[in-house]
Amino acid sequence: NISLSPAQEKMLAALSEAIIPKTNNFIGAADLKAHEFVLTMVDDCSSQEDQQKFTDGLKAFDKLSHDKFGQIFTGYTKEQKKSLLTDLENKKDIPESALNFYKTVKRYTLQSFTSSKEYMTNIKKYKMVPGNNFKGCVPQTPKGA
Repeated sequence: NISLSPAQEKMLAALSEAIIPKTNNFIGAADLKAHEFVLTMVDDCSSQEDQQKFTDGLKAFDKLSHDKFGQIFTGYTKEQKKSLLTDLENKKDIPESALNFYKTVKRYTLQSFTSSKEYMTNIKKYKMVPGNNFKGCVPQTPKGA
């Protein structure tokens, strides 16, 4: 239901990567293609009204980024991206539609990242089943008894 131009999709990918950048020792949002997850979630889980708000917010964000540094977001330096994200987080002179767009992208980017295999196994240390120390037939005594 959501149709974006290639430039808008590239900007969305750059925004996701600015939210969770790749580091020397860990993946970033671009490695996970988090922007595709964002689009899927908005397309599959949002009403048509919310989808329209998302695309309107995307246009407002594009205008905001152009007005701030005179160029599109994908042409920003890391420092410029960080400056714009700081303004968004502080809600400093930000149109409401652009702010809602940013919040949606941030929420789904974080969800994509924190549900990734890399995050779950390398940071969260999630175990699918208990390790070899699990003994299901041992009676437990109440704490302090």
